[in-house]
Formats: sequence, C-alpha cells, structure tokens
Amino acid sequence: MDGDDDFGAELAASLDPDSWAWLPGVDYAAGWRVAKQAADELNNLLLACGVERPQLRAVADTDSRGGPVVRLEGVAEGWLSLEELLTLATHSWRELP
Repeated sequence: MDGDDDFGAELAASLDPDSWAWLPGVDYAAGWRVAKQAADELNNLLLACGVERPQLRAVADTDSRGGPVVRLEGVAEGWLSLEELLTLATHSWRELP
C-alpha cells in the first residue's frame, strides 16, 4: 500500500472490464500488429531525435474491441525531451508560409 486512503476506490475504478476483458471472436492480434508497426515507426523517430527507449517509448496495445492503440511510456527525462521536440516543431510550423 502507498498510504493513499482512496487506494480501494482507485483499484475498483481500474477494474473496468471494458478496458481488459477479451471478447470472443475479436481479432486482437490484427489490431496489435497495426499498433506494433505504428509504435516501431514512432520509436524510430524518437531515436532519430535523440530520445532513447529507456527514456520514452511507444508500446503497441489494443482496445477492448481489438482496435490498435499505441501508448507512450517513459520517465520524466523522456517526457521533457518530447516537450522540447514538440516546442521546436510548433515554432517550425508557425514559420511555414
């Protein structure tokens, strides 16, 4: 326990069956393959920008209906690197005619 008085309430909220239950007949593998390709491409872009995988990485997943989902996971240093990259991209975008 982390000393949080609402631990039980948070745990109950995280047990939403729509977020983790697999439905019969749903092709989760197909959705995961699409997400995996997108995650790999994003990880390659992050690496090309100097963001190492231990700092921030894209992870393939699926939603409850088998749709592709890509999640970003990382430590504070990685998120700060992403913030810096997005700030630079925003400034570059504004300079376009």
